[in-house]
Amino acid sequence: MAKFTISNKQLFLFLFILQTGTVFISFQSRVINAAEQNAWIVFVIVSGLHLLLLILFDKYYKYFKMNKFEKWLYQLYWYSIVVIFLTYIDFVLKLWAFPLTPAFIVISLMAIISLYANLSKYAVIFNISVILIPFIFVFFAMLSLSTKDLTWTNFFPIGEIELKQWMEGFGKTIYAFIGIEAYLILRPFVQDKKQITYRKIALYQLIFTLFFVITIIYSLLFFSLKEIQIIPVTIMYLLKSQEITFLQRLDLFFTYIWMTWSVISITLFMFLGLHLYKTMYTRSIKFTVFIHIVVSILPAFFITREMVKKLHDGLLYTHLFFGILFPLFIMLRGWRKSLREKNS
Repeated sequence: MAKFTISNKQLFLFLFILQTGTVFISFQSRVINAAEQNAWIVFVIVSGLHLLLLILFDKYYKYFKMNKFEKWLYQLYWYSIVVIFLTYIDFVLKLWAFPLTPAFIVISLMAIISLYANLSKYAVIFNISVILIPFIFVFFAMLSLSTKDLTWTNFFPIGEIELKQWMEGFGKTIYAFIGIEAYLILRPFVQDKKQITYRKIALYQLIFTLFFVITIIYSLLFFSLKEIQIIPVTIMYLLKSQEITFLQRLDLFFTYIWMTWSVISITLFMFLGLHLYKTMYTRSIKFTVFIHIVVSILPAFFITREMVKKLHDGLLYTHLFFGILFPLFIMLRGWRKSLREKNS
């Protein structure tokens, strides 16, 4: 397996695009429907826990050593995420951009882009996300156009929900943190191990939190709670309502940005799986091609509204296991093993 090194900026950008990629347009309505006006508070709380988890990962990442079986489990998990995301992307694109384009064409094109990137040098994978940085600012500029139409009274009341709603809100919020385990995979490859301080981790988490909180607040203030219950993609509808002279369909323009964002996110998930494969086997080109064919075929069986919802709901439980519980178990096992070796 070829060795590579990355900077701390590349690591955090990789993680940011990986985690925001596909979920950030569908996430808002889910958490608002669960926690109502308290959705942004719920997200801030869960984000704080996410920060603690990242700090824990950074402190004990040296003990995150998987055996062959565990590597295959993570590969299956990430490839499953790709299939689910491809299914959702095609579902949204049919509604907003390509209603007459066959699903296999759209999905195949996305898979080909991922295949090309994953057959290229490592530098392509870790630099491809850079092209999205301007789009992040463009997205918020587009979002800010709706400020004049916000209903600020929608912000209240705060805190007047039951415990069950808080818990449902916490559950829906977790979708935004899918992919956190990538930190453990890539942390050993940072050039200077001391470059990443807790302050930098906190700064990353602050940016990540603001990104989602702003979109939640805009959705909450632009639509009423009853409207959000029937609007699955609030950001799209919000942008569609905006009129600017030089662009007729702002939502369509954003759809292309989101599609690019999502394709890169999928490419990064595929990289994680293929990276683990390369740690076990020297020949990987045939498998790289094979697994891209598989993930491009499987979405054809799931492209219905009901199936997309079921797949998304299932992600919550798999993320709790592969993103939190399983990594903690592996690190604890590695830590105990190192203690035994020191004492022997």
